[in-house]
Amino acid sequence: MDASIQPHLATGQRVVVESVGSAQPGLAGLLARQLGLPASRVANALYRAPSVLLEDLPPAQAQGMASILEQAGLRIRVESSLLPSPQPGGALDIALYVRVIEQLPECCQRLARFLGCRPEAALNMLLTPPGVVLGDVSEATAQALQSQLADLDVELTCSSRALARYQLLINRTHGPGLDALLHDLRQHNIRYDADTVEVQEAIDTRQALYLWRRHQAAGGIRLLDLTFMRYDLSLQSVSVDSDNSQLPKLAGLPAELIDCVLANLPVVVEEGIPASGLDTRLKAWREAGMTVQAVPVTLRQTRLLLPGGSKTDAALPLLLQAGLADPQDSRLPSPWRSPVVYGELMPRWLQQALEQLGIEHSWEEMDDGRH
Repeated sequence: MDASIQPHLATGQRVVVESVGSAQPGLAGLLARQLGLPASRVANALYRAPSVLLEDLPPAQAQGMASILEQAGLRIRVESSLLPSPQPGGALDIALYVRVIEQLPECCQRLARFLGCRPEAALNMLLTPPGVVLGDVSEATAQALQSQLADLDVELTCSSRALARYQLLINRTHGPGLDALLHDLRQHNIRYDADTVEVQEAIDTRQALYLWRRHQAAGGIRLLDLTFMRYDLSLQSVSVDSDNSQLPKLAGLPAELIDCVLANLPVVVEEGIPASGLDTRLKAWREAGMTVQAVPVTLRQTRLLLPGGSKTDAALPLLLQAGLADPQDSRLPSPWRSPVVYGELMPRWLQQALEQLGIEHSWEEMDDGRH
């Protein structure tokens, strides 16, 4: 939006950031130094827009500052300081899901430019399930990021902190730390299994923040926003009442593969379904008379196996980049078995790269939480 001044108001003017727009994130640090403001305040103004950056300026100075900021890519407006201050919307957390794995490098490049970080850091965010890349930002920032990725096959999911529900994951050995955590769960009437200490219900943002602040320093806990959960749909069975002709449309596969799919059940027929769309997809399969199972993949745990005789030397740089190999190692043993790989994006990324390198490999699914 073009900056505009209300000349009939003979008062000081404020500079309002409407959106981070196409500005580079490094601008926040530069502005903070130039304006003598805390970097956190400037960053907050950019990413929690609409928000006030500067207040009570002479009209000419406000207009000049607005022009400079607009040239840097920010969306700015200038208004009277007598007007009510703009209020940002609810705080959002944002996760990205890359549907076409070949676009991951380009996605990392664009995300790095938007966040002002290295592409390697952006890659690490995406590979860490559930792929959260921004937290405590406004809808305007979400829209700005969406515009930067508009031509890529990626999905941007926003979760409102005020409405979010979380799964608390506990991975602690028995002892004082676990006892203190379980005591707090009981105090908040949060149900858990006494044998496995698996939390059996979702918790709200207030409970999540309380538990995180009190117990995160000891490690062994993780909070997963259920908005960011994704699922694979596995076709389990069909019957005489099933409308098999719907299979190509539902699964997005050629009609000539229907017989092959039906002969090899169970088969994954849809991948990476977001939580918000799960009920709709399950209903579509039910209406076709086919039984599908929703398998949560955000929490998937697998191990990568490189058998004896495979080209482990060629795989080492890739595994180092993924954080699966020790930087001190100059060679991998053969055969080789990776540490636990979490989620499903990293396996898809590694799968593509290993196939391109012609390296024999396989995956071991872990369904009991063993490390």
